[in-house]
Amino acid sequence: MRIGSFFRVIKFGLQNFFRNFWLSAATISVLTLTIISINALVVMNVLGKIAVSTIENKIDVSAHFRPDVEDDRIQTVKVTLLSMQEVRDVQYISPEQNLDSFREANGDDSDLVQSLQEIDVNPFGATLIIKARQVEDYPTIMQSLSQPTIASLIEEQNFADHEAMVSRLNAITGRIEIIMLAVSVAFLLIALLIIMNAIRVSIYTHKEEIGIMRLVGASNWFIRGPFYVEAIVWTALSVGGTLLLLYPALAVAQPFLQSFFGTDSVDLVAFYSVNLLPVVGGQFLGVALMTLVTCKMATAKYLRV
Repeated sequence: MRIGSFFRVIKFGLQNFFRNFWLSAATISVLTLTIISINALVVMNVLGKIAVSTIENKIDVSAHFRPDVEDDRIQTVKVTLLSMQEVRDVQYISPEQNLDSFREANGDDSDLVQSLQEIDVNPFGATLIIKARQVEDYPTIMQSLSQPTIASLIEEQNFADHEAMVSRLNAITGRIEIIMLAVSVAFLLIALLIIMNAIRVSIYTHKEEIGIMRLVGASNWFIRGPFYVEAIVWTALSVGGTLLLLYPALAVAQPFLQSFFGTDSVDLVAFYSVNLLPVVGGQFLGVALMTLVTCKMATAKYLRV
């Protein structure tokens, strides 16, 4: 194909776009909604992973030892726990720190704190706070703490069992993703219908021109080319419009999301900036392929070339 023919195809495609401007605008709007719904799926997936990670970081086992247990024996238990591959970290809290925490939690004027001052004895023992590498490792850790040599030293165990919460969160996130996927598919089908109709209108508008091109021996590609150019323009503008809407929306929502999750790790703007090429590029290629295939189907059916 000659360079001149290539540029003429681009010219005719742009002319088709502006001649059917309102139809093109409707097509771009639906494509934009489709891409926005796809990005909503991406955002939900990222936020779901952050939420699960945040909850998992708060899971721990607190082993409260009896006040009469010597500190050396507690340190031995700590070393034993740290030797386990399932254990990520063990934090030691002294009896004095437990007493100070109790006073801060109940206030200096409470009856409980005053009672402690009257007996002049610290009723708290030391505490080990154990964090596992993964949520699935906690049953193994609890089993180790239940061994007689260790269990006899422990007065109470508190397992901050967020595992059920993690499961529920995963289930909720999964349901939301299914709903958003259904919305995306709905918009996708609507976009396909609008693209098909847009091509049909464009073909009808240029019916005489197409007839002349066929009479003078124009190739199939030369006749279909302008419609492909139109499809690429629709795709580029819809992806660009999505980015123009998405970045300000994420920037506005980010402080609220960081406050909600209680962490600064929620940075969706940075996520899109880092993954701009694979995420947005993948969406562009996917939508472009969809529009080009639709154009191929429409021209094959109505042009019969």
